[in-house]
Amino acid sequence: MRQATVLLADDHPMMCVALRQILGADHNVIGSVEDGRTLVKMALELKPDLVVLDVALPFLNGLEAGRQLKAQIPGLKLVFVTMNRDPDIAREALRLGASGYVLKDEMGEELLPAIQNALQGTHNASTS
Repeated sequence: MRQATVLLADDHPMMCVALRQILGADHNVIGSVEDGRTLVKMALELKPDLVVLDVALPFLNGLEAGRQLKAQIPGLKLVFVTMNRDPDIAREALRLGASGYVLKDEMGEELLPAIQNALQGTHNASTS
């Protein structure tokens, strides 16, 4: 079975390192970026199966980057990993087509299930 390709986007490089560790050998992380504009550019070039991204990205926020990517790559799966607990932001992420919304302080327990759900076509939101 082919491993899912994953692109990471967070403005904190150490978060991308942590995400790579959590994803482990079961996922093919094909890159990481630190801002929304670069995320859109790289995703259009690399065509990942899944993007794991933060809401708060410089130059182009994660919601707008996700909106642009879903319009240009309709089958792309998005899982937001963020500190933002605002339920309106979570609803907006899911409305634009995200498959998951995971809080960073819960990502150790919630991220892998959210990614599996996204790749299988189901949704997951953790905003508690």
